[in-house]
Amino acid sequence: MPVYVVQPGDTLFIIAQRNNTTIEKLIELNSDITDPDKLTVGQKIQIGEQSGAVEQTETVAQENDPSVTRLIDGFRYTIITDRGNYSRGEPVRLRLVKTNITDTPISLNYRTSQRFDFVAFREREEIWRWSDDRGFSRAVTRIIIQPGGSQTFNAVWDQRDNTGRLIRPGTVTIRGYNVARKLQNRSVSITVNIRPSEIPAPIPECPSGNLLRNPGLEEWRNETSPVGWSGQNIHRTRLSKSGDFAAEMGSVRTSRALLTQSVNGVPRRNYKLSFWARENQKTPSVGDFTLGVEVFFYDAAGRFITRADPVFNQNTIPERYNLYALTTGLSPAGTARAEVRFLFTPGRDNNNTVSIDDVDFRCL
Repeated sequence: MPVYVVQPGDTLFIIAQRNNTTIEKLIELNSDITDPDKLTVGQKIQIGEQSGAVEQTETVAQENDPSVTRLIDGFRYTIITDRGNYSRGEPVRLRLVKTNITDTPISLNYRTSQRFDFVAFREREEIWRWSDDRGFSRAVTRIIIQPGGSQTFNAVWDQRDNTGRLIRPGTVTIRGYNVARKLQNRSVSITVNIRPSEIPAPIPECPSGNLLRNPGLEEWRNETSPVGWSGQNIHRTRLSKSGDFAAEMGSVRTSRALLTQSVNGVPRRNYKLSFWARENQKTPSVGDFTLGVEVFFYDAAGRFITRADPVFNQNTIPERYNLYALTTGLSPAGTARAEVRFLFTPGRDNNNTVSIDDVDFRCL
């Protein structure tokens, strides 16, 4: 029976859509799934026999099947949304899957660290581009996709245009691209409908500016304790993006490093987190780690509500500072606190560290 291995960002709904099955069928085949909302990266899920290969050049999304598939140069492109209709301001969760359907390996060449893009259009006019406010390092890379192998890319759109304004209701077309050479102008598209909010409700005012204390990590109580932040396995370093200091994660290279800060939050708002990061190579240099960045929401009693989408996971960081950014979906009702969390997880052979500097967290 075919088996699917859970990837970061996967949900049971997305796995069912990708494999032409249903959530109910997956639960029936996998008795160890006791909570459909809790999957573990690396978990193996039996998916049963799949339907035959897609023969159409492009399928059309239906309300009960919000995905479109297209064949492009030996690849099967599939773009997936979590549904076809959204209320205004609701996060639109996007996934692009590209699978080699030939019997030979296919080489993909990239000019930068960017691998994909999502672009939203209204009547052929671009209104939003995922990569618009992100920085990518220049790194010529070749990736080989084996027969049957896939690349999967995830993003969340907060329904704001490239200027940061919430778009008006109506029909929007979203295109998914892989930006490898010779493929960067080929895409698969899906249409979603944005409806007016059914029950207009006052949206709490956002606090202005950067919500973090000591965002540049310039103030330290001692060598391991930045003012305003909590954590472990953190060390002050002069390898900074700006100012005199930054936070080095993983100075004890066999242990996890954690850097967190909690701030006041408000419900039904999007938040944007941006930060600068670089890898610090040691001698001998072995970069075997994952840097995860997340935003958590809590209620007034300090009870955990949810983890925001998307989650940033990176196992390759350039040797010079690079800017990274993510925008959350709407914070849930009851939100009173928001927590920014950096987690450095070393592999067995890791010998390098990561520096974090100039963190910006604001309400939109």
